[in-house]
Amino acid sequence: MACSNLFEIIQALKNNMAAQIGWLKGCQILSPGSSADGAIGRYPDQGWVMPYFANFAAMALLEDVNAHHLVERYLNWYLANLEDDGSIKDYHYDENLNAKKALPDSEDAYAGTYLSLVATYHEHTQHTNWVIKNLPSLKKVANCIVNLTDRDGLTFALAKYRVKYLMDNCEVYRGLADFARLLDFLGDQEASFFDARAKALATGIEKALWDSRQSCYHPSKTGWWLRPGVNLKKFYPDATCQIFPVLYGLIEPGSDRGTNLYELFNSNHPDWLTIKPPDYPWVILGYYASLHGDYKRAYEKLHYVREEYIATKSGNWFCAEAAFFVLTCARLLQRSGAWLFTRS
Repeated sequence: MACSNLFEIIQALKNNMAAQIGWLKGCQILSPGSSADGAIGRYPDQGWVMPYFANFAAMALLEDVNAHHLVERYLNWYLANLEDDGSIKDYHYDENLNAKKALPDSEDAYAGTYLSLVATYHEHTQHTNWVIKNLPSLKKVANCIVNLTDRDGLTFALAKYRVKYLMDNCEVYRGLADFARLLDFLGDQEASFFDARAKALATGIEKALWDSRQSCYHPSKTGWWLRPGVNLKKFYPDATCQIFPVLYGLIEPGSDRGTNLYELFNSNHPDWLTIKPPDYPWVILGYYASLHGDYKRAYEKLHYVREEYIATKSGNWFCAEAAFFVLTCARLLQRSGAWLFTRS
């Protein structure tokens, strides 16, 4: 590949990343003085807010230094709308920004991804004063997770829905671990408590959800014993849940287990690169590929979704997909020397 083409690829990644950051900015409600101010919707110019997806959108906005203040507005919106138990509901805002609440898809994963967002926000901005000011509310979010935890260390998706999902628990593990590190940075004595919770959760995932016979994870567990069988030909959740332990740092991509899971996923779903509408594109799979150093396929995924979803303005392109598009672009740019400027 000629050097001019290499630099064209880098410039294209930058341009497409910037375009999606701009698209994500359009998803945010900016109305100072309104209770909706800072919320991030699924799509631009509409008021359907699912905080789980919004957490990813805000994480992507952190890649733009000029958007850090927008992320803080979102962080403030989230805390302002906490329920008494530290959970948060989905919100539907009408054209006058009047809100209706709806039951969330989960409580554990919403909280876990928010705590990771807070920690990443602090890493990018060093706005320690914001963290200190909001520490009681942040601990309320963390304790929401604690209150959802079963004896095996795993969290229920909802207080009233007693299923423990691998995906959610990986996100919760990361959130608790990130929050514990943030508290440790602050010298807060509760850092060890939340760190212990994160480690107990990791142990619970290993003991309760790892299937050593099939060398893969169970997608969920109900109650104390019941776990569904695993069919890796089933894309969701059986196959896709296998990527989450690597995504959230429970296992290393280059470890034997991490490598084997990546190979299993690719062998069972080799067409993940070319998922088309009306299905969701699952850009998170491109990010996952980049963690394994499979930069070529990660780049191909971005190129494909740009043509099939972004250029066509597909309705299945929403804030979480755009977020992982941005995060994958950022990772490919950060590691361009590992895949563009080396001889194959």
